Amino acid sequence: MGTHEPAATGWDGSAGAWWDDDNTDQQAVDYMVSKTIQTLTAESSDELAWDGLFRHFNQTRGLGDVGYQAPEKIAIKINMNQENSSGGNWSSRVGNPSPHVIYSLLKQLVDVAGVPGSAITIYDASRYIGNPIYNKIRNDPDFQNITFVVKSTLARNGRIAAAGDTGNPLYTRAGTAYLPRCVTGAKYLINMALLRPHSMYGVTLSAKNHFGSVYFPSGGGWTPAPLHDHGGRSKSMNTYNCLVNLNGHRHLSGKTLLYMIDGLYPARNQSSNVLKWASFGNDWCSSLFASQDPVAIDSVGLDFLRYEDGMNPSITDVTGNPENYMHEAAQADNPPSGTFYDPESDGTPLASLGVHEHWNNPVDKKYSRNLGTGDGIELVVPSFATADGPIENTTSGNRYDHIRHAISEANPGDKIVISEGVYHENINFSGKNLTFSSIDPGNPAVVAGTVLAGGVSGGGPVVTFARGEDESCVLAGLTISGPEAAIFCSGASPAISGCLIENNGGNGIELREGSNPEITNCEINSNAGAGIEMQAKPSGRITIYNRPVISNCVIAGNLHQGISGGMPTITNCTIVANIGFGISNSNSTVMNSIIYYNNAGTDVVQIEGNAATVTYSDVQNGWPGQGNIDAAPCFAEPGFWNLNGTFDDVSDDFWVPGDYHLRSQAGRWHAGSQSWLLDVLSSPCIDTGNPDSDFSAELPPNGERINMGAYGGTPQTGMSFSR
Repeated sequence: MGTHEPAATGWDGSAGAWWDDDNTDQQAVDYMVSKTIQTLTAESSDELAWDGLFRHFNQTRGLGDVGYQAPEKIAIKINMNQENSSGGNWSSRVGNPSPHVIYSLLKQLVDVAGVPGSAITIYDASRYIGNPIYNKIRNDPDFQNITFVVKSTLARNGRIAAAGDTGNPLYTRAGTAYLPRCVTGAKYLINMALLRPHSMYGVTLSAKNHFGSVYFPSGGGWTPAPLHDHGGRSKSMNTYNCLVNLNGHRHLSGKTLLYMIDGLYPARNQSSNVLKWASFGNDWCSSLFASQDPVAIDSVGLDFLRYEDGMNPSITDVTGNPENYMHEAAQADNPPSGTFYDPESDGTPLASLGVHEHWNNPVDKKYSRNLGTGDGIELVVPSFATADGPIENTTSGNRYDHIRHAISEANPGDKIVISEGVYHENINFSGKNLTFSSIDPGNPAVVAGTVLAGGVSGGGPVVTFARGEDESCVLAGLTISGPEAAIFCSGASPAISGCLIENNGGNGIELREGSNPEITNCEINSNAGAGIEMQAKPSGRITIYNRPVISNCVIAGNLHQGISGGMPTITNCTIVANIGFGISNSNSTVMNSIIYYNNAGTDVVQIEGNAATVTYSDVQNGWPGQGNIDAAPCFAEPGFWNLNGTFDDVSDDFWVPGDYHLRSQAGRWHAGSQSWLLDVLSSPCIDTGNPDSDFSAELPPNGERINMGAYGGTPQTGMSFSR
């Protein structure tokens, strides 16, 4: 089975190292491990899952219906192939096991399964175990008794030397080898492998992980070097493969309780750095696999690696015949090569070590048991649905604790509704056209109370649309306030409505690659960048512009421009009090809008450049165009930046939101009291919009002509006054 959780991996490739706590989310990894174990065993709790694993192990080996009994020993084999001479300190991109995955596994064993730390050994007998792993584990007071075993010549700093057990030889065509005493002396073994290519063997998964479990007395000691010529990817199919002898030994496959493959940050190969995967949207693989079948889990790993090899030019090693050992292992009792596999040399041939097959295709990723066509592999992906989570897919009826899980498991066309609360997540619609909203998008109190706050700084925009989402993808009735940009669209054109986009650490909305979203009834205020920022892209002889349709929006108090770049169509918007220009470097079409009080303290120019076409709008200092005026708009209460008594310190400044309804002697809507108030004067922007625009939604008396500004053409706009 395989678990994918993008929230576990947040490294941007430059800040710190991928294995830092700031870049790998321990809570998300813990959730992955828990879901993986529960789904593998079809149990509802971690406790039942581990008990089931131990009982199944003992039952299938004729040891009775018993679970774990302390102090039975457990050895955990990890793959430290890049730790032969590093001294324990890692470079930021090194391709090593995730300390967080190992730590989470240990927490499960100690805290859930009841295994004492003194009964656990983590080992790689041919390498060293680096400081990021060792220190993370030793920093937990509950893990002081866990043993670390490394290559004998590298033993130091709390790591002890591997010792070979000459009483349990392993026979191969490369010679006789011996296994570590920490393995032969354990009752259980957990094979914690890595998901990555290998320059000699094509892939390095759970089978090859045991290259770090052999001692050759006449072949260099604790090294797999003698095995290198007995199974590489360049060998023909249906030939002897040392991995079958190695993994078939009674102290290895015979003791393995669980096979796991760490795919959080896969490397290019066994000697290279971590890299993002093209097949995962040019993101980290962020996956974890588990099985009780060593051949099945490696078969699945091979399919993922081979598909990535075909998509990612940086990966070139998954070629030749890396699956030869899987064919041989699956048919070890009668292998295609005709080899008599007998790792103990006791005259007893190996039985089949597991099931081998390939998926139907890289999109569906289904095997014979998934398809109902055989008894082979079943790739199970756990559901993250919960009984009472605050996020509901109202189409399927499933509930979730995290937005990303709801989106991941949704089908195109589904509707997802989230309860009030603050959600610290960065979310990506991943090309799915969904409707995503608060429980009542039309209720300002609900919108204000339903906050997408993003993750930590460096995690990117709070909301991303970057895989062709169109107008049937709807984001509605939410407050979005995060450490970077609020919404990012690249080659996507969703519908964004009724959202409060404020106090973000970057732009309110960023548009790239010809994004043409519909942005309606939104307030885009007090963001550290522009309200809406667009960048054109030269492409040969043409330029790709972003062409959003923006209507009935308030864009106020942003620290840069109100709207920057692009070719937007702007109708009935109020663009005010932005530190930069109201509209900048934009080939825009503007109608029925108010552009005032921007660019204060300089030349008070409201629109930068001369490409904008503006009609029936109120523009400070005027603008050429039919029906335009230049008159104070008479807002109910303009917003402003409060300097908090420290003129020279901008870090403590804050935006005081305004009320941009137009004053009216006939009646002005007051959202706070949900009532109509009478003013002593009326705004000149009432009844001065385009006479051909639809005014029918404005309540009478409405002058039979639309008002300018964000509320023009809506039931909340100021009423017409006639003497």
